[in-house]
Amino acid sequence: MLKAIIVDDELPARDELKFLLSQLSSISVIGEADNGPTAVGLAAQLCPDVVFLDIQMRGMNGIETALALRTASPQSLIVFATAYDEYAIKAFEIGAVDYLLKPFEGERVTATVLRLEKYHPEEWQLAANRLDQTLTSVIKQPVHKLAVEKNGKIVLIDYDDIIYVHTQTGSVSVVTEKGEYTYTGTLSELQERLRGTTILRVHRSYLVHMGKVKEIIPWFKGTYWLKLPVPGTSDLEIPVGKGQIKKLKELLGLK
Repeated sequence: MLKAIIVDDELPARDELKFLLSQLSSISVIGEADNGPTAVGLAAQLCPDVVFLDIQMRGMNGIETALALRTASPQSLIVFATAYDEYAIKAFEIGAVDYLLKPFEGERVTATVLRLEKYHPEEWQLAANRLDQTLTSVIKQPVHKLAVEKNGKIVLIDYDDIIYVHTQTGSVSVVTEKGEYTYTGTLSELQERLRGTTILRVHRSYLVHMGKVKEIIPWFKGTYWLKLPVPGTSDLEIPVGKGQIKKLKELLGLK
């Protein structure tokens, strides 16, 4: 059975879509939200297969929310809901697997769910990848936030607050100026999500925000350590892996 959450800032619209979906035995609505930030936290917690997402929402709009959702719940596909045809066309342009026009029609909702049911795992992954690529290319103001966990809660942190990330025994910890959090994916997955930022892979076990580096310490045999200020503790020194030394030197203009 497909798991879904509904995101719309209007309660009547959420209720209408929830009712239509309840008539189908192959899908279950496991949550709903009336704004973008709540939706992102809910998706990170519940990991739905599909998110029915309103494009025109107050505050964090549907496009911005979609980008953050893809970070919080990478396996979730997006179906946009809108009252306007022009936005429906845009939904397909940015890689949504489908769209629903308001007011919702039972036949159209059923057709969308049937389409999702027929996806094979590889088709599902291709659709997810296409959505990631197109969202990041068309959104005007990317949401530079990462969904992480602490004390059983989902928290959204700004990329620029990250000092460094490390992995140990399969767990990925994100250290920020406000504390330490857990990222539920792998270090390689996080590295990919942070591509294009100044948070770089410097070692097989570490990502480092280069803008936070306080000092570079030359070590023997041409290796280096990076010194980072960590609030509440003494400065931390992180090794630079041999495979990353050339990239680091080019980035910082070291000879």
